Amino acid sequence: MVTIRQHGNSGELFDIARFLVDINAFARPDTWVVSIDECMGARALEIEAMTTAGATIPDDEFRALYSGIHQTIDGHFVGLLDSVPVFELRAVDSSFWGVAGSPAFESHMLAKYGAYPYRLGGGPASQSRAVEG
Repeated sequence: MVTIRQHGNSGELFDIARFLVDINAFARPDTWVVSIDECMGARALEIEAMTTAGATIPDDEFRALYSGIHQTIDGHFVGLLDSVPVFELRAVDSSFWGVAGSPAFESHMLAKYGAYPYRLGGGPASQSRAVEG
C-alpha cells in the first residue's frame, strides 16, 4: 500500500471522481465494497447512512450514487472483480489516501498524485508504503 495526497499543489481535491479514470485503466471493478464515515456533496448524508456498516454496490450503481461527491473525508473502498479484490482506497481525515492494488496501479497513483507526506512546494518528503486505518 502507498499513500498519496488528497490535495494538489493548487488546493484541488483528489477524490473518487478523479480516480475513476485511473481505476478504469488498471482494474475496473464489477462491484464496490464501501464504508463512508464522512463525505461532502450531493447525497452525502444518504451515502454515509447507507454505508456506515459497509455496503456492497454494483459498479454502475456506485458510480451514479457517488457522482455528486466532491470530497471523501474518511472512507474505505474496495473494488472487486469476480468477487476478488483488485484495489483498495482509503481516505484518511481529508489528508491522504491509502492505495493498494497491483504494483503498476500503485506506481501510477504515486506518480500522478504525489506521495504523502510531502513538502510545501510539491516535493515528496517520503513515499510511504503503509497506511494505518
